[in-house]
Parts: sequence; C-alpha cells; structure tokens
Amino acid sequence: MSEVFIGRQPILDRNMDVFAYELQFHMGLNPSQKTIAATEELLRKTETEIGFQTIIGKHAAMMALPKELINSDHLPVFDKGETLVLEIPNDVTRDVEVLKKLKELKLSGSSIALHDYMDDDSSLKLASISDFVKINNEAHTEIKLKQMIQDLHEKGIKVIAERVETEEMFRYLKNLGFDYFQGHFFTNPVIINGEKLTGNKLNLLQLMAKINDPLTDYHQLAEILSQDVALSHKLLIAVNNPMTMIPVRVESISDALKYMGLKRLKFWVNMLLLADMGDAPQELLVNSLIRARFCELLAEKSGHNSEKESYFLVGLFSSLGAFFRTPIQRVVDEMPLTESIKLALVDKRGLMGKALEVLHNLECTSDKYADLNYENLGITEIGNIYLNSSAWAQQAIAH
Repeated sequence: MSEVFIGRQPILDRNMDVFAYELQFHMGLNPSQKTIAATEELLRKTETEIGFQTIIGKHAAMMALPKELINSDHLPVFDKGETLVLEIPNDVTRDVEVLKKLKELKLSGSSIALHDYMDDDSSLKLASISDFVKINNEAHTEIKLKQMIQDLHEKGIKVIAERVETEEMFRYLKNLGFDYFQGHFFTNPVIINGEKLTGNKLNLLQLMAKINDPLTDYHQLAEILSQDVALSHKLLIAVNNPMTMIPVRVESISDALKYMGLKRLKFWVNMLLLADMGDAPQELLVNSLIRARFCELLAEKSGHNSEKESYFLVGLFSSLGAFFRTPIQRVVDEMPLTESIKLALVDKRGLMGKALEVLHNLECTSDKYADLNYENLGITEIGNIYLNSSAWAQQAIAH
C-alpha cells in the first residue's frame, strides 16, 4: 500500500471547548490514482478496526477527502445527530460533478467548510454553499482579516483560523473575531518565567510527586488517598466504570489496589488530579492521555516493551508545564523521576525524547510528516498508533 495516513487535529471554540476534530488524509506531494485507492482502503480499514466515531467522540468530524471520494459511498458513518463537515479546496468551482455531490451531501445533513478563503471570485462563489471557511491568517493584513471576518459573519458563515500553535496567537485571533481555532495552542500557554507555584497548584504538584515516587507502595498510596475524601470518592467512581474491566464492584481503596495493581491505579489518580485543574481546557487532558498511550504503544511496537511504563509516564507528563503554566524544567525538578525520563521531558533526549519529537511533528502538521519514523516504524504505522491512541483517550474521558 502507498504511504498514506490519517492525521487528527482539534478545532476549539472561543471558550477553548472542542467543536470538532479534523481528520487529515495525507497522500504525499503528488497524489495519484494509487494513493487515492490507498486512501479509500485506509478509510475502510480505519472504520472497521478503530471506528471514526470512536476517534472523535461526541464532536463534529471535519474531513478533507480527495474529490474522487466525495460521495456518500465513501464517507464514514457517524452517530445520528453528530455533524460531518466536508472540507473543500477553493479551486473546485469548475468541477460540476463535485459541486453536485457536495449539494447532495449538504441536503442529507453534512456541512461544508471552504479551505483557504481568499476573498476572490472563486472563494465568494464557494462560500455561498459553505457553513464555515478557513482563513490563513498569515496571508493577510490585520485590517484585511477584520474586513473578511465581518463580511463572512454578515452572511452567517463561521470563520476558522488554522495553525494556531500558541495561546498568545489564540488570544490575538480571538480579538480579531475568529470563531474557531485549529491547532494545539492549548499545549503552549502563556508562561511567566520567574513566577513561583503557590497555593492549590503547588499542593497538587507535591501530591503528584508523592503518588509517582517509585518508593510509594500500596500502603503509602492508600494512606495518601485516605487523606483526600473527595479524591477517593472520584477514584472509586472511576474504577467501577466498565472500561476498567474489574469483575466485581470495588468498595474501598484497598480493594482497588488489589484488583488494579499499583501502577494502573496511579494512572487513574494522575488523570483525576489533572482533570481537577479548573483553569485548564479539557482538551489538554485528552491530549495528555493521547500522548501517554501513543508513547506506550510506540514502545511496544518498536521492541521496547520492557520500558513501556516509562514511555507512558513521559507522554502523560509531557503536558505538565501547560497544566501548571510553568516551564517543564521547574515541574520536573519537583518530581522524583528517573534521569532518562527527566532528559526526555526537558531536552527530548534519548529514545523517549525522540518519541516526544515524533508526537510534536504529528500535532503541529509538520512538513516532515512523510519522513517521520521511529526505530523500525514508518509513518503509516505511526499514524495508525496515533489514531488508536486518540480513540483510547476519548473512551477514557467518556468513562
């Protein structure tokens, strides 16, 4: 099969809540009938083995398919009431057959997003059948952007900003009037160097340090949790969900430890602690879970199975700087982590550090996509691992 793979990027609204996930079909620089056929096969395989609904959860799905596949026979099936947004290029005005199919799909309930809106005749014509448009904010002046957004809003069209990679950029584009923001900007919040952690955040970091200390055993973890009634209650609710596959109802922390094991239980505690950070968007937690599972699966598939728990921890903790809004070095200094994990988190050194580099390129839609590799794994395998990790994270959050 040709080297094609599916990427996934979140699109957030002005409140940093997820509106949709864009599923990006990468077919190389020169798409051909061979890559289109490979994409069609990948669509079928992904739907069968993972399920597109599982990958996006209860959110809209935005898809940019090659025009040969824009028809109902090739589109994934989503739950009733979930929105499918078809993304189209701004050069299909003369393709009568594609326009006809788009109108049919829109009548059946799909929405349309116009990519790379330019405020020219072609874009204006396509905008008339679109619900959303995407604008490259780097290609226009601030005055031009404001005017285009205002004109589009007057037509009832929502506007999406692409490649939003920092919170600072998000704030700027939000002030210009954009409705939605695509990218992993929530993993790069504004950080004030020199500001010390205080209050609840400092207490939370210290608690995470105790829980993740390799010397913390069953009895010590149970003692730590017994001192936080609210956390213990949430933990028992979490471990009794079907996803944990525990055959009996767990009534106490000691029972949870007995049925889940120490390392598994520590994961759930970490997840609950991060979920309690009220000033962080939920997508940051979802992203942390994706990273954790991705690194773990990468270790398994590349022959580092004995180290997969360390890989998982590196992925999970790679966003701690964003959660605490402080440099990752400062967070790591407070944690009793091994030297290899610290080097991976701070400097992206070692094999675990390389795993984070691969993740970064996947998340930021890097031009290096096609050349991504990890040990014996190429982009097709890496892309599949990422989709599986996304599905796993959505299920973990749902339960």
